[in-house]
Amino acid sequence: MSFPEPSLLLVGSDEAAAELSRLAPGRVAHQTDPYLAMEELGRRAYSAVVLMHPQAELPSLVRALRKLGVRHVFALCSPAGEADLQLLQPEGLEDYFLYPPAPQDIQRMISPLPAGGGPQPGTLEPDAMVELIQSADGLESLLACAARQVEALLGQPVQWVDASAEGASGQAPLLICGEGPRNLVCPQPLTLSADQSQRLSAMQRVLEPLAQQARRAQTLYRLAVTDHLTGAYNRRYFYHFTDQLLQRANQERFRVTLLLYDIDDFKSYNETYGHAVGDEILRQMTDLMRQATRRNDIVARIGGDEFAVLFWDAEPPRKPDSTHPQTAQQVARRFVQALRKHSFASLGPKAKGQLTISGGLASFPWDGKSCRELLRHADGALRQAKRSGKNAIYIIGQGAMTDMEE
Repeated sequence: MSFPEPSLLLVGSDEAAAELSRLAPGRVAHQTDPYLAMEELGRRAYSAVVLMHPQAELPSLVRALRKLGVRHVFALCSPAGEADLQLLQPEGLEDYFLYPPAPQDIQRMISPLPAGGGPQPGTLEPDAMVELIQSADGLESLLACAARQVEALLGQPVQWVDASAEGASGQAPLLICGEGPRNLVCPQPLTLSADQSQRLSAMQRVLEPLAQQARRAQTLYRLAVTDHLTGAYNRRYFYHFTDQLLQRANQERFRVTLLLYDIDDFKSYNETYGHAVGDEILRQMTDLMRQATRRNDIVARIGGDEFAVLFWDAEPPRKPDSTHPQTAQQVARRFVQALRKHSFASLGPKAKGQLTISGGLASFPWDGKSCRELLRHADGALRQAKRSGKNAIYIIGQGAMTDMEE
């Protein structure tokens, strides 16, 4: 069997490259930098890519390699690092081997796909498998990808339905178990060929573990971008999302408004009632703001009792003179009014309406063209509200909102 020379690209240390080159002379190319490895893959094809673990952002790197069309992605790790790699379980990683690898491991890495020009009976096309793996960053995207592939295979429309729902009819070529089980239903009667049945069986075998990975990826993503106490977005995600959104807003010329606020005299509540009560206040404040905002608005906890809310329009304005800043002010009023009506049970029966906030409003592009600039100007307005007696929201260049009462 002949191999392209070299056929294996290693992303890792010089020491690991030397060891693999000793075991497979002439077949190993080497890059220490993942980004240089991406450039190398753009210049020529390799039968496989091997990533030395630990590797920064390993799951993201595996996904990127899959998107570049790399069909075989392996990892090498030390015995001590095996548990960490198993915990990561990167989506799209075909297998991993302990370092230094055995000769049979090297053979597995450099062996190309079986000859024959097509998939083996009862297996998926390699491109179909790669497409499913790439879509497994979320359950809905994975299910949509599977539905498209089944429609192409059967030549008939299909749809996912709740497996426990009454009245769901039609043949179900695929089933997703676990939380929220679903059937992929074809309303029309099916007469499957042997090849179609084998392909559907092969897809069923890979779909369930991919669905588990997708659920796990969604959970990990949610943990990575949200504040553990309140469930609001965290500071890191807020900075990232806002800067990305402002770049888009600059190109598409739509408005974005930032509200920065904190709870007046929050420290005194912690000292009087304890930190457990303070935590409950923060959670309820987050829920109240979410109820006041729209679906596309972003509510984030910046730190302590300080929150930021990003108001933006998912759809373009119907009129050239969009009233977007006024919309943000209306949401802020709704929140303050809800706050006055809310009973914080943990503060006792006399605490209704006791909590107040001070805030500052800043708008893109007039008050800043980056997240940090908007936050700096909004923070200046918030401080002005504090100096003026608290319980107010200040707007850059306009002063306090005077109609906060109902």
